[in-house]
Amino acid sequence: MGKLFLVVSTVVGLAAITPAIAQGTAKQRAACERDSHRLCAAAEPDAIAVEKCLKQHMGALSKACQRQFRARR
Repeated sequence: MGKLFLVVSTVVGLAAITPAIAQGTAKQRAACERDSHRLCAAAEPDAIAVEKCLKQHMGALSKACQRQFRARR
């Protein structure tokens, strides 16, 4: 029973952390916010889906947002 609780707690904890990581830093959000609204509004507020959408539209992103994606590599 204790082992099951530990596994479930870990999975729930990881699920909560993943969107926080995908949201990026304040600088990344500021650089990409307009692009996100313009190109990926349907994906909002899912941070992971927005990031995926922005990557799919890399050529249409502002230069500032493109730089943020390149910097993360």
